[in-house]
Amino acid sequence: MTIKEKLAALREIMDREGLDAYIVSGIDPHNSEYLPEAWQQRKWISGFTGSYGTVVVTQEEAGLWTDTRYFIQAEKELQGSGIHMHKLRIPEAVDYPEWLNDTLAPESRVGIDSFCMTVGDIERLNRVFASKQIRVVEKADLLGEIWLDRPALPEAAVFLLDAKYTGLTTKQKIQSVRDYLKEKKADVLLLSCLDEIAWLYNIRGKDIPYNPVVISYALVSAERAWLFVKPAKIPAEVKQALEEAGVEIRDYHHLFLFLEEWKDKKKFCLDTSTLNFAVYNKIAASHEIITGRSPVVLWKALKNPTEIAGFRKACQQDGIAMTRFFYWLEQQVGKRTISETEAAEKLTALRKENPDYISDSFHTISAYGPNAALPHYSAVPGKDTLLQPKGLYLVDSGAQYWYGTTDITRTVPLGELTALEKEDYTLVLKGMIALSRCIFLQGTSGANIDIVARQPLWDHFRNFGHGTGHGIGHVLCVHEGPQDIRQTWKDQPLLPGMVTSDEPGIYRENFHGVRHENITVCCRLRENEFGIWLGFETLTLCYFDTSALLPELLNEEEKKWLNAYHHSVYKQISPYLCPQEAEWLQKKTKEI
Repeated sequence: MTIKEKLAALREIMDREGLDAYIVSGIDPHNSEYLPEAWQQRKWISGFTGSYGTVVVTQEEAGLWTDTRYFIQAEKELQGSGIHMHKLRIPEAVDYPEWLNDTLAPESRVGIDSFCMTVGDIERLNRVFASKQIRVVEKADLLGEIWLDRPALPEAAVFLLDAKYTGLTTKQKIQSVRDYLKEKKADVLLLSCLDEIAWLYNIRGKDIPYNPVVISYALVSAERAWLFVKPAKIPAEVKQALEEAGVEIRDYHHLFLFLEEWKDKKKFCLDTSTLNFAVYNKIAASHEIITGRSPVVLWKALKNPTEIAGFRKACQQDGIAMTRFFYWLEQQVGKRTISETEAAEKLTALRKENPDYISDSFHTISAYGPNAALPHYSAVPGKDTLLQPKGLYLVDSGAQYWYGTTDITRTVPLGELTALEKEDYTLVLKGMIALSRCIFLQGTSGANIDIVARQPLWDHFRNFGHGTGHGIGHVLCVHEGPQDIRQTWKDQPLLPGMVTSDEPGIYRENFHGVRHENITVCCRLRENEFGIWLGFETLTLCYFDTSALLPELLNEEEKKWLNAYHHSVYKQISPYLCPQEAEWLQKKTKEI
């Protein structure tokens, strides 16, 4: 079916159900950013392949709401589909609830799949719709009627992450939940976010590409703990280990039946910002609700010493693979044909040589020339661009190792550069260095220091539309909260132990894109009469190509930082390279 045919079929169902609009949220029942194919509703109905966005269909119109990362990509992918892109995170943006309220007649009916929308989403819709008495109508997944070849849910086996990597046992983590319940005077904590469950029970899986999580729910009470998962996915040794930790296995599809078994009223702690509306309604019908952010969100963000040591090792191993990749690339470009896809596959192959490699941590962004102007560009084999011995090549990639997760972006010259390419390259690096060197008082949020990375660009009237930094999970999702570094406010201070990316950029449509990214860990620096001072330790180990720099734009402190960084890169990476690669890296890390 074409996109237009899918929309027509959906509208027939909407007409039958008496719906004036239908919302395709783009999330699964666990509020995941990246989804298994079975829940890729947004992609199926629209053709848009980005990781963020909402599709709304009325009888007359269809729209996709997405943010600045995907403007160029969405315009291309939606072309001819009959779906109009609505831009978010720009001045005067109108989000889909407000658009529906403005577009629909009073007392209209808007259909939703309550398993794939959060409680917070529904509450917001009801607030916006109140003035016109527009009704939100819970419906089963309407796309299921027309998505006839929909994939089944994954069957990949669950595996354990040993405490030598996590630093805490499953029993210790469950006890933390019980201490929290006691503090809240509550009976049960329900978790629905997959990375929280994986962290709590020290389990990992392969249900979602790149994110080693397990499709599941978890419940913890003062005496017992449960994991709701497809039983066939649990190998005998994993089941035994979980049972020894006090975790009982129940069928993923039996959560509602299990809740119905509890006849006495309980106090449930629920995170309504992430919990789906269907599960919330089921619990709220019979039990008392205490709402608030899940405590696991912050616990897993504050990496313990074992996890931080694992990140350091992962970044070193990743740096070896990256260095070997760029050495290979420089030897090959201009001598034979290399596509963006082949380059990405080569990088993955080099990472796979490490026995501790599990998978990539996201789909590699391998982007040459104008393609790098799309922050989340995805090369398609056969339709991708061939690398040429000129201009800039951007590669944003990462890996999951048993001891840590990586995310790194480097933009490198493949030959002659224009003056503008060099200037953009240098200004973005100045922003990345500035944030790396930033010192701030305890209590500072990411929004307070976002300007540090943007100032070198703003001084030259340039900007980038995405956030400057995101949290990174430990052998978990490469995008993790609760912290971030961006212009929009989030009431979460940066705290020691948080691992966060530092990735300013600049994008010139039809010309080039530049992004430099390291990952950092927040550290306590000192305490004095003015307060407790924090800063960042850079974890990533990979050179920046100084041949693309305009050194006159760097001040002495920036040169000092870059030279010290390159000294550390060479010292920690060169012993693991062959002599030719080590000699090459020595030249790349030469002081400026």
